[in-house]
Amino acid sequence: MRSHRPQHWCGITAKTGTVLSGVFTIVATDMYLTFEQKHLKGSDCAELKGRAKSVNMLINQFITCWSWNIVLFLSSITIIISCLHLYSVYARMYTGLMIYIAWIPSYEIANIVIQVLTNKESLIGEVRFMRWFGLVSRIFMHCFWIFFVVTYAHTIYKNEGQGNIVPYNRYISTGRGEFPWQKSKIVNFSRHYSE
Repeated sequence: MRSHRPQHWCGITAKTGTVLSGVFTIVATDMYLTFEQKHLKGSDCAELKGRAKSVNMLINQFITCWSWNIVLFLSSITIIISCLHLYSVYARMYTGLMIYIAWIPSYEIANIVIQVLTNKESLIGEVRFMRWFGLVSRIFMHCFWIFFVVTYAHTIYKNEGQGNIVPYNRYISTGRGEFPWQKSKIVNFSRHYSE
């Protein structure tokens, strides 16, 4: 007989790890915006205006000049998706978790591209190191937390297919005047009608 106790990894259940992943993403995104604001807002685009000779250079120039606006836009979307993620844990909706799972790698890839293109030689070496350290450590932490999110989304998806079965005890007539207890299952339709 299989136990219905939740499994623990690093002392954390899948649901708790999923909640912590959403909280971590919101806090880390806020810290990232605070730190990067000074370095990305100060992009000097005046010296780059005449240098665009190819399409690649034009794209690089656009990303460099608009890096703060791009990061602010992507971070705002990330915070909104993280809030949806937290609501999805509460409401047991795997769709919101899947959106989070798809968005986080895209967000981090975009941040790597921006980091590479805006990592100027004029920055102090320690600042460049701190920017890369922050980005890499955030990516590793997202990889750690995403395991919990995938596990919890899979659990919700499996349980949703079973139709919210609720067991209860009831009397069963055997025709001989006896009423032995028997475990029975009733499908809970109240969730499906409320949506």
